[in-house]
Amino acid sequence: MHKRAVKDRGHDERVRAYKAILQNHIEKQPSGLRKKIAGAIGTNRSFVSQITNSTYRVPIPLNYVHTILEVCHLPPAPRADFLAAYLAAHPGQAELINFHEAGRADLFTINLSEVAREESRAAIRAALKSMADAMIALAAKP
Repeated sequence: MHKRAVKDRGHDERVRAYKAILQNHIEKQPSGLRKKIAGAIGTNRSFVSQITNSTYRVPIPLNYVHTILEVCHLPPAPRADFLAAYLAAHPGQAELINFHEAGRADLFTINLSEVAREESRAAIRAALKSMADAMIALAAKP
């Protein structure tokens, strides 16, 4: 067997491990959680099903990890298990995971899923970012 195939299978197992933790939690929650996740990360429910179901090989992109954990209200112990398993599958992400985890109390998500046009969503994002940057600059002044 080729070394690459063995390596990929190991990676697939590590991805499956963190997705199984999340999937187990989601299955215990009321219906509609995948729809909430989709709205929070700005994707459709079928993509959310792929990234939260351990039978699919699609890994969870780093930029969605903390939003998903927040929306799911993953308790501290499973959250720690999930993050450890995620880092085992994606070891190069440790610094970014730690950065996001440390700053997650200062982040919030705005659901733009009801805005149908991507151009409108982009304009709203730009306006909100501009306003937030201006407010942060004002707050940083002595």
